[in-house]
Amino acid sequence: MKKGFTLIELLVVVLIIGILSAIALPQYTKIVEKSRAAEAVTLVRSIAEAEQRYYLANGEYAGDISLLDISFPGESVSYPSNNIPGFQTKNFICRPTGGAWTDALAVCNRRPYGTFFAIAKLKDGKMVCRFYTAKGEDVCKTFGTKSGTSYVF
Repeated sequence: MKKGFTLIELLVVVLIIGILSAIALPQYTKIVEKSRAAEAVTLVRSIAEAEQRYYLANGEYAGDISLLDISFPGESVSYPSNNIPGFQTKNFICRPTGGAWTDALAVCNRRPYGTFFAIAKLKDGKMVCRFYTAKGEDVCKTFGTKSGTSYVF
């Protein structure tokens, strides 16, 4: 008698692996993206706190990352939409006040710029996750209450 697996047994195993990966992969990507968003929340809070310290010392917001009293990971860049000095990491491009978000102390956009979502800390103390795509909304909805194209938390 020969030992081994039949073709049917191998096909069943491949089918089971395919089904499991089809279920697990979307969940995995959601979890990874949520952890990246948590990174942005940390960066935004750090920038906002530095902006508040700068405001207390100088009576105005810096609007330039190099004027703040903290260092950041990544490289210095100009923010794409308005040339405000900021920095970028592997997953985000961040900046202090200025630009389209006039009520924000700090903003981090998911890279590539303008895709998925952005996290911001507003001058009134609220945090906001603004989504640009359905994938971005999936991430933002884990943070708080929907308000237009944003989730507030």
